[in-house]
Amino acid sequence: MPAPGEADRGGHDAARSAESTHDHASADGTAPVAGARPVAAAIADLGALRDEVRRQFRIAAADARPVALLGAPGWLADGLSEAGRRLAADLEAAAVQVGDSIAAEVERLRRVQHPRDPDAAAAPPTVLGGRSGRRPPGPPPPPRQRVPARPQVHPGGPPPGLAREPELTDGAGYARVPLTPPAVVAIDTPRQGRISDCHVIAAMCTLADRAPGLLTRLARAEGDLVVVDVPGRGYRLRSTLPVDGDGGGLAYARSPDGSTLVSYVEKAYAVYGGGYPKLGEGGYPAEALQWLTGQPSYMLAIARADDDLLTGLLGSGAPAVACSWRLDGRASAARVALRYGLAQDGHAYAVTGVVDGLVILHNPWGLRHPRPLPLDVFRTLFCRIDWCELDDN
Repeated sequence: MPAPGEADRGGHDAARSAESTHDHASADGTAPVAGARPVAAAIADLGALRDEVRRQFRIAAADARPVALLGAPGWLADGLSEAGRRLAADLEAAAVQVGDSIAAEVERLRRVQHPRDPDAAAAPPTVLGGRSGRRPPGPPPPPRQRVPARPQVHPGGPPPGLAREPELTDGAGYARVPLTPPAVVAIDTPRQGRISDCHVIAAMCTLADRAPGLLTRLARAEGDLVVVDVPGRGYRLRSTLPVDGDGGGLAYARSPDGSTLVSYVEKAYAVYGGGYPKLGEGGYPAEALQWLTGQPSYMLAIARADDDLLTGLLGSGAPAVACSWRLDGRASAARVALRYGLAQDGHAYAVTGVVDGLVILHNPWGLRHPRPLPLDVFRTLFCRIDWCELDDN
């Protein structure tokens, strides 16, 4: 959900129309091949299918969540609540499996559409965890060829590989803003703006906390461009950022010190994800973590984990994001969430750790951080933990 005071005026179309790839670079900054229009249309259709699958699974999971029964005996209400939580967890896991299958097919089509790396066609698709809490089969794909170190001047048009400007929400426009790195990177450096991309910003928050050096290396200025280099993929962006039409301030992600590194990383993810309105529809922190780090990422359904596994993961120091339930129709749970300072809608929080048995979370809004949560309260209000591995470097 968007940060308070940040009106989400974005359009939420279920799918984008396939864009012509003739004589243009693709949205992710790679050069298209001839005859790629049918492939681009198939990719757009699969993206629409993925979004619809996510929506339907979210509706089903919401219907499966516990509902208070007036006058029911305590043992019956408790049993139904536990059954509802487990069913909702199974639906979450099924949604992940279906989404992974569609993502693998999209990646295969993209390699057909943009075969710039001879080794890319042989690389296995990246899988985000399969069933909740299990490791994905095989290692992540090898890095693809990175963007050239220096842009070339091409009269009459933009340099090849320059990414298109991602679509904006209503009321925002692009303005020229230089890339400026933060003086110090900390968990509070990334701050969410007025679209509901907490899954992306919370992923950046946990990386800023657990691996700050990684975040600072993601973006660099290159002449009049900004290059965002994530493992296996490079984005050559115009040095422009979305700003509000009324006041001219940054419309989306920003940092409290005025630096723009986080904003450009978010812009690159918007290119990857299909535009800012798409980011505002929500997504999986595990996908953002893998995009940012290139490392295997996983999803753990909280209802399936015992206390030792939960506390071990939450206190492990691995980059992790906790995802809360939507609390529609759950009056008692909503009251508990309010007591601990949690958002009522589904929201993503960066995990800070476990202290004296209490779960410590960070809100990507940069304010209204939750109070420390007892483990049983955390189990009630949160559905999933997304996390990733980091190598020794």
